[in-house]
Amino acid sequence: MAIQMDASIVSSSETKEILISHESTEPEGAPRSLGAIIEAYYDTDLLCVCAYLSNAGISVSVGIVNQTTNESEEYVISGSGSSALPISGNPGYWTITFTLQSGDVYIGEFIL
Repeated sequence: MAIQMDASIVSSSETKEILISHESTEPEGAPRSLGAIIEAYYDTDLLCVCAYLSNAGISVSVGIVNQTTNESEEYVISGSGSSALPISGNPGYWTITFTLQSGDVYIGEFIL
């Protein structure tokens, strides 16, 4: 279960920024979610990916996969605000995919 986060909650742990890139699944020229902002980082104390979304629609599907161990987590979160997405924290090459209702896809990767 994803946890909505208060922006004033700050962990003293180490964080690892996750760079997010945009890929569209819609045909060229189809309407997209212009202005969507997606930022994410991994928090070592909380063992979760902390995500901030703005202008990303009503809800967003999130898939987080450890490509090394094949473990995965799936979430549906609000298209605006902050959420904590718990993962195991196991070492490996992780990918995170944000799929907006418009069909736009944002992908990030990080190594633990």
